[in-house]
Amino acid sequence: MRKLSLILISLLMVAVAGSAFAVTSSDILSKVKAAEAAVKDVRAEMGIESADKGSVSDMGSGYSDILKLQKGVISWKAPDMFRMDGYARGIKASFVQNGYKKLVLASMIRQTEDLTNKPGKRIDSLDFGFLSSKLWKDNAITVVSIAKNGIVQLKLDPKSGGQDKRHDFVWVDPKTLRVTKREKYTGDGKLRVRYAYSEFEVLAGKLPIATTSTLFGPTGDRLGTVAYSNVKANVGLADSFFSMSQR
Repeated sequence: MRKLSLILISLLMVAVAGSAFAVTSSDILSKVKAAEAAVKDVRAEMGIESADKGSVSDMGSGYSDILKLQKGVISWKAPDMFRMDGYARGIKASFVQNGYKKLVLASMIRQTEDLTNKPGKRIDSLDFGFLSSKLWKDNAITVVSIAKNGIVQLKLDPKSGGQDKRHDFVWVDPKTLRVTKREKYTGDGKLRVRYAYSEFEVLAGKLPIATTSTLFGPTGDRLGTVAYSNVKANVGLADSFFSMSQR
């Protein structure tokens, strides 16, 4: 009886210890909010190497918009304004996303689109290599697993999009807030694209951003690599830079 009691006590202690040190989605969100408070905007130069233009064109918006450019500049302003300026096939092009509105500008082209119920077509901070609290606003985020090395696997389920069951898995180091990997899935559970993040810098001394992102297709074929340089935070980007009315 005494031996059984000791075993039960030991199991209880393990369970309590496990729950005490478990990382929750809310824990990570709190750290992200604290880190991003020091970052008002970000600008960086980007170099893009696309391994397979045909595969990229089939991958949908967001990451494919990035890989269609040969080089350019990315800009982000809190909480949800994005802009990419560069050259695609020798033609200057700009992709702007302000909230849930998207604008594409190129030679003789001006296209707008409402992405409110199209989560799969939106750009988010993970496309640029860092975490933001806006991810939690747009997605129901839950912890799937915690590896022995402490890396947390998160599942992101979009809050909009109707019956679309598309989702993402994201791997995060909760201590440093570095994102190490992201996988995007279709509604029927098929892998669409995988990001591998590396080479980190820290924005405003608080928020890490991956300066190299390598993208792979569902069969493991490399779609391309995006590398950032001259990364600067808090450069004073104006809201008008992300306006939907510009031409």
